[in-house]
Amino acid sequence: MSRIPVSILSGFLGSGKTTLLNRLLRQPGMSDTAVIVNEFGEIGLDHELVEAGDGSVVLLPNGCVCCAVRGSFVQALDDLHQRRARGAVTRFARVVVETSGLADPGPLIQALLAEPSLRARYRFDTVTATVDVVNGMTTLDTHLEAARQLAVADRIVLTKQDMLPDAAAEATVAELTRMLRQVNPGATLGTAAAAIDELVRAAPFDPEQGGEIGRWLRDTAYRGRQACRHGRHSGRVRSFCVVRDEAIDEGALALFLSGLGKHLGPRLLRLKGIVHVAQRPDRPAVVQGAQALLHEPAWLERWPGPDRRTRLVFITLDIEQDEIEDMLGLMERMQARALLARARASGGPAQAAA
Repeated sequence: MSRIPVSILSGFLGSGKTTLLNRLLRQPGMSDTAVIVNEFGEIGLDHELVEAGDGSVVLLPNGCVCCAVRGSFVQALDDLHQRRARGAVTRFARVVVETSGLADPGPLIQALLAEPSLRARYRFDTVTATVDVVNGMTTLDTHLEAARQLAVADRIVLTKQDMLPDAAAEATVAELTRMLRQVNPGATLGTAAAAIDELVRAAPFDPEQGGEIGRWLRDTAYRGRQACRHGRHSGRVRSFCVVRDEAIDEGALALFLSGLGKHLGPRLLRLKGIVHVAQRPDRPAVVQGAQALLHEPAWLERWPGPDRRTRLVFITLDIEQDEIEDMLGLMERMQARALLARARASGGPAQAAA
């Protein structure tokens, strides 16, 4: 059975994510979707959408299942899948998770990428974040949580544009867009209507299976750009792309990924990339992760295009690109010394060359 894609809907308090979710649930194309929210009593779903329920899972008229997360996120997804297997809930083909307004999406991404029980049944799809154009710039300057939510998003939805006076709307949206492009240059920006259409119609994308890696990675958006310095909190976010023309040793890659998790921890907001590994030149590795947990590389059957360079997109908090480049270089040198030592110990070509 194919794994069920899970999308995360994030956004700061009052940014309109619940309104977006309500509109999304009314679409016929979402009738095979399960919805998980942090606390059912706080989500504000339109009451006419709720048909019946047992206190933790409610059925919606279009077939959606809404599960209120009162405990572990992992447990909620496990329970929902078991109910699906027993036929206790409408059979769903995808899941949308609405976070609370102050929640960091990072731990949810970690769980989807690293928790064995979830990886067997689900796969991480995308993060959509809402931003209120009326208060968005002030929110980014004031609240680090908002900057983190928007920084890791694959899609950013601009909301409440109709609340701005016509004379100010164009200039405000343009300034907010510039700010968002600094915080997250790789995300697609659009209105709620466009986002709903994309969420409903777009087929879930699995980077581990190849396909349109470019659409997922969007690495060119991060190259040669200056770090964001605007705002007290948004200026702390760094987004950049590390590119390597030469292949990376498989052992060095493993050391590097382990080092990122151990030393960067919560300051590594998100990583995704494709790696040219020396030992498998025709099978690139896809890597992704968030914060302290990075799952093992997935190996593609072939390169998705002519570009065979390693491209790693980083979104970090208070960490500069030079620090990442230095760490990768150190791991490559450590692995090279280890290989040389083993070759000398076994009397191989390296000993003769020495």
